[in-house]
Amino acid sequence: MEETKETKKTGFFATLNNPDSMLHKLMTYGVAIVIITLCIFITPGRDALNPAWGWLITAFLLYYALLSKRILETLIFGCAIGVALTYGTDFINGIAETTFSTMEMEDFVWIVLMCGLLNVFNKLLSRAGSMDSFAKFIMKYAKSEKQVRVFSWLLQWPLFFDDYMTIAVGGSILTPIYDQKHMPREDCAFIVHTLAEPLRVLLPITSWTAFMAGLFESGGLTDASGSGVTSFFKTIPYSFYAWVSIIGCLLFCLGVIPKIGPIKHPDPSNYLPLDTEEDNDAKKHGNFVDFFLPLAGMIITAKFFAWDIVPTLLVVLPCMCAYYMVRGIITTKDIEGCLIDGFGDFMYLDILFVVSYALGGIFESTGYIDYLVSIAQNTVNPALLPVMLFVVFCCSEAAMSLNWSLMLIAFPVVLPLAQGIGANVYLTAAAVISAGCFGCHLCYVCDYTSMTGQVCGVQPAYHASTCVPYALIFGAVTAILYLIGGFVL
Repeated sequence: MEETKETKKTGFFATLNNPDSMLHKLMTYGVAIVIITLCIFITPGRDALNPAWGWLITAFLLYYALLSKRILETLIFGCAIGVALTYGTDFINGIAETTFSTMEMEDFVWIVLMCGLLNVFNKLLSRAGSMDSFAKFIMKYAKSEKQVRVFSWLLQWPLFFDDYMTIAVGGSILTPIYDQKHMPREDCAFIVHTLAEPLRVLLPITSWTAFMAGLFESGGLTDASGSGVTSFFKTIPYSFYAWVSIIGCLLFCLGVIPKIGPIKHPDPSNYLPLDTEEDNDAKKHGNFVDFFLPLAGMIITAKFFAWDIVPTLLVVLPCMCAYYMVRGIITTKDIEGCLIDGFGDFMYLDILFVVSYALGGIFESTGYIDYLVSIAQNTVNPALLPVMLFVVFCCSEAAMSLNWSLMLIAFPVVLPLAQGIGANVYLTAAAVISAGCFGCHLCYVCDYTSMTGQVCGVQPAYHASTCVPYALIFGAVTAILYLIGGFVL
């Protein structure tokens, strides 16, 4: 009889990384409580607060996320530090006011509805068996691991019109295939996550287009017709991080770029159980058409709603349910289950969104983002402005991915700044957009990270660690391109 002995790692760093050790608890919970307490009693208050204090929150987020690997805790404590800095001894009321004001935000309500409705859409596809038909199609033609990865890369393109759709539907289809092929889920999650934001940025027929067009118009950078859409189109060739990550991901799928870091050593202990809806072989299953018809309907309908996914889903979901019921592949009980499970599965993300939006609001109200922009304003060489902005905003986005909020706050300053010093305005704007893409890819506390981990069945923090080496490489290449572009373009 063979005796199996479990070897336990010892030493300072092993103890520090052990969540059950007293040292780990002191260096996470203890440090967080001490910082919050000090901020409550030493802060001068919101009106007198120097925006540079935002670096304290940024540094804490990086420290706590990397040490604890617990994303929700990181955001909660980061938000608490922000509230302590702005409200001081009125900390408890500050928490309440911040929570209420965040949950009343239109953007917050939109993203909660969007995630819930999108997950209902995803579950209906799954419950009808149509996802299974598409998975079988991939299984039929993708024999090797390289072929499966390339199919994974290709699959994301039809889902480009919404980044969350790319993650939710793409991840749900692909993860069971990776399990059946005995391939690591880490590869699947990395591919799905890497492509989500770049596809939305580069393919100009999404809600992102309308959003960016509005920013260009408000910043006074439009074409002769007064439209900001053309101005946004001019940034697409210069969105270097999006291009680099899409090409880099394809090279990863082909095996040209090797596996680096944690993804090189798959760890099934970090896998999460998957939702299996298609185990009942007795029921009638949907076919290939039943998978693509709702997607086609989604794209067509989205065009009428300016690519706003929420009203689109409010129209598509009832039609989808009616069609599937006529086809006899779902029942009213299935629909009810999809509605309940679709919103219920995202309760964790809903909580994450509350603290994430609250923290973004704190950064904005304290003037931290304006402070970062002011640092960039000191750059007098127009050729260096794009790379400087990219690097500066990458640092902040790595800690807290603001993305759309970053554009809203930075563009009104960045566009006039670029025009004023004679820099290439479109290259400069694209540098800020690329920094947002970088944050979506690398940030441990980004909603993309949590959503990808949940859909692909991988612990979010562990999944984030597999993306870091590639995000840093893609970011370094992008920085070089902006450095060259600043002098050439």
